[in-house]
Amino acid sequence: MAYGKIKADTFVYDNSGSDVEITVSSLGNKANLNSPTFTGTPVVPGYAPLAGATFTGNVVMSANLTVQGTTTTISSTTIEVADKNLELGKVSTPTDTTADGGGITLKGASDKTFNWVDATDAWTSSEHIALGDNKKLLVGTGSDLEIYHNGSDSYIVNTVGNLTLKDDSQLIVRAPITAIKSADNSELCAKFIEDGAVELYHNHVKKLETTAAGVTVTGTVTDSKGDVRSIPVNSKTSAYTLVAADAGKCIPNTTGGWTINNNVFSAGDAVTLYNNSGSDQTITRGSGATMYHAADGDTSTTRTLGTRGMATIYFLNASEFTISGAGLS
Repeated sequence: MAYGKIKADTFVYDNSGSDVEITVSSLGNKANLNSPTFTGTPVVPGYAPLAGATFTGNVVMSANLTVQGTTTTISSTTIEVADKNLELGKVSTPTDTTADGGGITLKGASDKTFNWVDATDAWTSSEHIALGDNKKLLVGTGSDLEIYHNGSDSYIVNTVGNLTLKDDSQLIVRAPITAIKSADNSELCAKFIEDGAVELYHNHVKKLETTAAGVTVTGTVTDSKGDVRSIPVNSKTSAYTLVAADAGKCIPNTTGGWTINNNVFSAGDAVTLYNNSGSDQTITRGSGATMYHAADGDTSTTRTLGTRGMATIYFLNASEFTISGAGLS
């Protein structure tokens, strides 16, 4: 057996029947890279799987690469990844607890983070999120709620159900809101003018407006009894016993008179009776009720209302009422 040095510039080897020359200096680039395992802490742009080595060339690997260790540091300026889905927190048995705090941290003067928080069951950002003009924040499975700015105006667009603005205790709408319009944006429904009027519209026509002095209404004002400028009428043609719904009304009668029972009306109610006939008619109070005559305080059970006479009854409470009018005796 001989020992010594071999001096050569080139080696020739048989590659499937063909002689191939290779220089000694290129042998270092011929290490097997099929599924390599690195056991040291190399900077890996090189080829050979050498512990603690530093490689300055490019690395192309056609097999899978597994890196084991506590920290993996990549100092590349640009990282290109063909896969469109990156998996984080991939452990043998993933749970919400193992995912807690997972996300992205960008180092700066302070950490800029986007993390999933188990306690709130939500993604949480440490910083503002800015959307450009005409870029929308879409909420709901079918993008049912949109929030965006088109460069000139800001929009909150709700396409399903009701849009509710609410704080902890009540329904609220926070100023400044200048107008509420119809769904097609063509008609005014309401206007809220800062330091000014509130205006309400019907079919794009203003019907109510607040002023410094009070309220201005265009058209009629009605309640459940009718136009508040008119006294509602409940005409009768025979003996009639008043009911609670008669409060605020005029009850003309042609014959038979009226009866007013106890515990029917409330304090502050009033009813007007009109004798719409050519004969006297009787007004009778029911059992348990007290009917005072305004002229003298008399509490007779009945009163007579003369031809075409009119009397008004004011209820002090459910059991006591006062009657006064022309043609009353």
